[in-house]
Amino acid sequence: RKWLVWGWGTQVRSADCEAEAGADTDETKPIQAAIDACRTAGGGTVVVPAGRFTTGSLRLYSHITLHLQSGAVVQGSSDLAEYTNFGETTDIRYLSDPRYIRDWHLPPYYFQALLCAYDAVDVAITGDPGSLIDGSSVRDPNGEEHFRGPMGIVLARVQGVRLQGYTLVNSANWANVLPACQDVVINDVTVLGGHDGFDLHHARHVTIAGCRIETGDDCLAGYDIQDLTVRDTYLNTACNNLRVGGTGIVFDHCTFRGPGKFPHLLDHKFDTLNVFMYFAMQVDPVTTTAADVTIRNASIDHVSHLVTYLQGEPTALQDGPALQSLTFDNVQIANITETSLFVGRSENVALRLKECVITPTTSVPLLHIDDHVRLTLDHVFFTAPTTFLVTDGPTLTFNGLTDFFTVDGQTVKSKRRRDTILHD
Repeated sequence: RKWLVWGWGTQVRSADCEAEAGADTDETKPIQAAIDACRTAGGGTVVVPAGRFTTGSLRLYSHITLHLQSGAVVQGSSDLAEYTNFGETTDIRYLSDPRYIRDWHLPPYYFQALLCAYDAVDVAITGDPGSLIDGSSVRDPNGEEHFRGPMGIVLARVQGVRLQGYTLVNSANWANVLPACQDVVINDVTVLGGHDGFDLHHARHVTIAGCRIETGDDCLAGYDIQDLTVRDTYLNTACNNLRVGGTGIVFDHCTFRGPGKFPHLLDHKFDTLNVFMYFAMQVDPVTTTAADVTIRNASIDHVSHLVTYLQGEPTALQDGPALQSLTFDNVQIANITETSLFVGRSENVALRLKECVITPTTSVPLLHIDDHVRLTLDHVFFTAPTTFLVTDGPTLTFNGLTDFFTVDGQTVKSKRRRDTILHD
């Protein structure tokens, strides 16, 4: 089969770009030759036709689109020697920290991947319905946790990213890694199994829409994110739906469901741990000036914890800049099976629930907060008595339609409609 390479208005056919579909044939060199020819032509599109093509690491460059036609499968090689990071680095700094290298068993080639781009402009990976990127679940005994292999896609410091249409399965580590990328648009991408779905450390101006993320690890992760909007996306995991930190982060019309369809590959469990877990690491410099997250017009069901926030806690990867506010707006919340710990410790943090409907789990307090949490319940309906624990304070129980807020972490005020607030 021939790889068709289009430059700006120019179609190029080259014998050096021929690649034969077949599960046992290494097609890394001819595919990379097609990409390089496209680069020489000034950019354009490399088209992958229907068929299964086995390859190691491929590098994309500025103004290049890799497009998979329906039935095309780009499958990661089972040979670890076929992968490389091309001598490049990412902007995720804990990779060079001796403590994390030791504790997590991080190899120096940690961010090698099947598809890569670095310091580029205008890079796209797209697929027609029925196209597939398969990471082959490659195991590396020298990798993280002594088994994680190459990433699926790593695009580092790319300005102008478009990901669309493909399904990525069996990623041997994180699926879509976009550190320090800017102006990112992701539409209709599906991630099934593997580890993290999308990792957005230090990313700027990101829009994700219409995606389906069913993973063994975090659906979406990253710190120091600025201006992220996720819409109309389904998130299912055996870890955290969201492990994020940054400013201007909004999840709109998303569905959060547990337990995970795919297991966590380290502990082989399926429980969804948290809808939201804050993420900010002291070891990696953060440039965002605020930390605010909003989840709105959403549905949450069958998750262990609604949130986890322990300000300054290094074991929770929350020892970076403190979270300032978390808002749930018009969210249906049900079957939260364990009490969520949300504590500001030495830093004030706002937690607001607005026009939510909450169906509690019998005999399980929904939240445990401390006096640094500025709690607001704005027209929240509790379908049954729901308990909030307060460190060194009274237990709060809410039932029915409720408006409530705290002042200075101690004085409790409420406007009662058909609500019941009990102080034990």
